[in-house]
Amino acid sequence: MLLSVLCEAKINILASEEKQELCQEIFYKMTNEHFFVNKDLSFINSEIFDSLVDQLDTQKIYFTEYEINSFRKKFSKFDKLISYQKKYSKPSHCFIDLKSNYAFINLYFNRLLEATNYQLKEIARKNFDFTKEEYIVIDDDQKKWLRSKFELKKIWRKLAKNDVLTSMITNKELDEATETIEKRYKNRLRRITQRNEEDVFSISMDNLTSYFDPHSAYFSPKSAEDFEMTMSLKLEGIGALLTTENDYATIVSVVPGGPAEKTGKINPDDKIVKIFQVDESNLAPTDVVGWRIDEVVQLIRGRAGTRVQLELIPGKTEDFSERKFVTITREEVKLEEQAAKSRIIEIKRNLQTTKIGIIDLPAFYIDFNAWRDRDPNFRSSSKDVESILNKFSDQSVDAVLIDLRGNSGGSLFEANKLTGLFVSSGATLQVKESDGSVRPWGDARAKQVWKKPMAVMVDRYSASASEIFAGAIQDYRRGIIIGQKTFGKGTVQKLEDLSSGQIKITESKFYRITGAGMQSRGIHPDITLPSTWDIEEIGESSYKTALPWDEIQPLRFQKFSLESYLISQLNDEHLKRVEQNPNLQYILDVRQRYEIQKNKEVISLNLINRKIEKEERQSWALDTENKRRASLDLEIFSSYEAMKDFKDTEKAEENEKDVEIDIDNDYLLNEGAEILLDYTIFSNNTYLSKAA
Repeated sequence: MLLSVLCEAKINILASEEKQELCQEIFYKMTNEHFFVNKDLSFINSEIFDSLVDQLDTQKIYFTEYEINSFRKKFSKFDKLISYQKKYSKPSHCFIDLKSNYAFINLYFNRLLEATNYQLKEIARKNFDFTKEEYIVIDDDQKKWLRSKFELKKIWRKLAKNDVLTSMITNKELDEATETIEKRYKNRLRRITQRNEEDVFSISMDNLTSYFDPHSAYFSPKSAEDFEMTMSLKLEGIGALLTTENDYATIVSVVPGGPAEKTGKINPDDKIVKIFQVDESNLAPTDVVGWRIDEVVQLIRGRAGTRVQLELIPGKTEDFSERKFVTITREEVKLEEQAAKSRIIEIKRNLQTTKIGIIDLPAFYIDFNAWRDRDPNFRSSSKDVESILNKFSDQSVDAVLIDLRGNSGGSLFEANKLTGLFVSSGATLQVKESDGSVRPWGDARAKQVWKKPMAVMVDRYSASASEIFAGAIQDYRRGIIIGQKTFGKGTVQKLEDLSSGQIKITESKFYRITGAGMQSRGIHPDITLPSTWDIEEIGESSYKTALPWDEIQPLRFQKFSLESYLISQLNDEHLKRVEQNPNLQYILDVRQRYEIQKNKEVISLNLINRKIEKEERQSWALDTENKRRASLDLEIFSSYEAMKDFKDTEKAEENEKDVEIDIDNDYLLNEGAEILLDYTIFSNNTYLSKAA
């Protein structure tokens, strides 16, 4: 009874004087300290509104066409008022229409309450006809704003039907599926009614800061505390960064060396459905769909040594009924577990054995406290890699492969130091400030530790410091870059305290020594490896407000003697292997399937059709895996379940063995080593130094 009373209450959160002043403080900092200080603010409210709509209702299921047009006029009117004030006098207030921001967000929360209450009534009736030929449009480009709430309710009903149907496909009967979705909806209602002004203000300020660029952000006092914990890695948990996406807590990234990363089963875009406290057997799994992100985080955190199980929808899956279960032992993420790992492999070709040294570098780390205290034994990525390189030299390693896939960056200082180990002294990058001044960065005292062939592996998740290192290696022609185009983050942020909370502001951009920007474009590899999905879907260029690519004057620097014809020769050999290698063909098969499915426009609400689709997906997965295994003379699987059980067991055994660099099952790493072997064979000069 109490729940229904709460849900019927209207949310009407008004902007307090304190928040209005804080908004003005944030606006002032963004317009005076951001790198893009000359950004045109003439239509800032109109554009912020579009971003707000995109964030809250990208599927066009909560607002009518009239409501959108009405609010758009309000935001536009405020822009015109500010423009008038600027023309004839100084504006007396902040440029941001905080009142209209609050009003629109209030409407969103109230509409969410209304939609969820309606859906609860619909599923309670248990009157869904799962034999009917009904569909939901999932292609956002085809969706339009509906003209009435009556039309919206038709969509709400279909969405509720789909939630129940999806639950039934996971082998639940109708009653159990209905009960699961009913609990989920009631949890959503409870959490909406708990919204406060900080929630509304944070949504508004996120839109304001992201208007300037996607990496500037406002942190409420609570968010600032969480951010500090994440940066210091002192928190006992699973080591994963989460966000909210369409009611799901979604994995953004996993901390290198953290418990989540160690499982090898958790990936970006995985969506959390349920959380189970393994060591508290008296507790049932908690369905967290629709929960606030801070509450999900609190459930995941816990004492070191305790275990938590996550029920996840795999990222980039075709079917939200697909599940994976991952049990993680919580622990404090320590610097040592982010440390560089190494392995030496031997490859025989043409009666000759070549030693390839692989270095897996998950982050550009440094123990700042020990460094500040002048501890000579302070830990850092460059010191660890230098130690590994010296060991490689002692063991007569012929070439080195640096694996930066998934490395989202870290210390700029360390990117410089690491580059110096391969190119000696010289500039690594250029940094441009908001005032237009440019300064080179590098290590004037660096000594080249490794002079033999080397290569760097990158992917779309390689960002920031990873791009600086890979870009410098490519520009100096010191080694070959292998993989996929990198993320494209070419900006630097600073963190400042506010009167309440903190703000992260983009203050500068960095450029390659050639003058080319990294922003949005990233580093393009010399040799591109196949991927299972469209990498353009993420990365800097996928953000609407990403700062543009540009270039500045190049620096003068000495290049190594890596000729372009050699790159072409290496690529030809790589393409031959792609044609012949069953593992690489498997990746291409998965990509082909992905391209077909990503263009899907509707999903069926017919239970039989959905089950047939699921069986077809499983059949395809089985056939594709068996095709790969047959080509390698491996035993094929008799069923999808047998394949799944085998892979789960194999992964568990790998985790028990703690294989840190698995060259056998990492098909792209294996190919990277083959490319480096070609380079070593084709290159006449074993030792590489700068051209005179």
